[in-house]
Amino acid sequence: MMIPLSAGAAGNPTIEIINYSKTPTATVEKWTKAGAAKLSDWQADTLGVIWDLGGFVNDRFSPDHPFNTHKVILSSSELKALTGKIKSWIEASECNDDPYRAEENKRGYKDIAHWIEGGADVATAPNPCYDRRIVLLGKTPGQDEKTAQQIWLHEFYHAHSNYLTNYCVNPNDSERDQEETREKHESQRWFGEGTAQYFATMVKAELNGVKDPVSLMLKEAETSVKRDGRELYANLARNSAVALRLLIERGNIPNLEKDVMSGAVFHNCSWPDKWNRDISAEVEFAQENWFRIKKNGGKWSFTSAALKQ
Repeated sequence: MMIPLSAGAAGNPTIEIINYSKTPTATVEKWTKAGAAKLSDWQADTLGVIWDLGGFVNDRFSPDHPFNTHKVILSSSELKALTGKIKSWIEASECNDDPYRAEENKRGYKDIAHWIEGGADVATAPNPCYDRRIVLLGKTPGQDEKTAQQIWLHEFYHAHSNYLTNYCVNPNDSERDQEETREKHESQRWFGEGTAQYFATMVKAELNGVKDPVSLMLKEAETSVKRDGRELYANLARNSAVALRLLIERGNIPNLEKDVMSGAVFHNCSWPDKWNRDISAEVEFAQENWFRIKKNGGKWSFTSAALKQ
């Protein structure tokens, strides 16, 4: 089912939901609207796509796409309808008038169709055009509603982070310069993943009436440290969100939480330099001390050593 939630026009973006899952469409609408309400520059139409997968098959989808493979439970007619709607939505964007973007979109759609038809447990946010963003979630049997909600909001944030890698690469640059730009952004993936996870955690808490999401976040981080150790990349999104929270509480970067939640931290292409530990001592400190967590009176918080200036 595809449901437009608002009339589309320049400066008046739409949200459309294609739902082939057991999760009620109204529920997915609620998640999406809650995320959109936080953004300071919501200028792109959103296509949200969710569908159910069957049981786990194996942990190898393809060498280029590191997803797990699950049983495909949609019928051939449902698969055709689903992929056809996505293709039509992508092709409807004005950016397809540009040959470079049109070619990129052909390749992007080919991947999307391959994931859906092949049973990939995909959770990602393709951005076919600056004015067209997609949230994709192949929902597995092991994901309850709150888990799916967290994943959906995480990917929604990625979708509407205006200047991630794709829109910071100049197609007129040499291949070498384009690759350098991609590597520069990829090297600061911790910030992209951390902000998306932080956003999803906070919006999810608001939707579910959780009064102290920070304490819960830090409690889960403490459990993770005991199990997986202190390496930031042991669970990049979750641990980076905690490092981001530490930066917020230390207070040395003005308006950080506001700018993260609004997506303003991605309003230009200079963000990889700002959040690079080789350039910022504050970022380096947060990455080296995010795990310094304590429990006091039933509440989890950072230690004084982590918060010291």
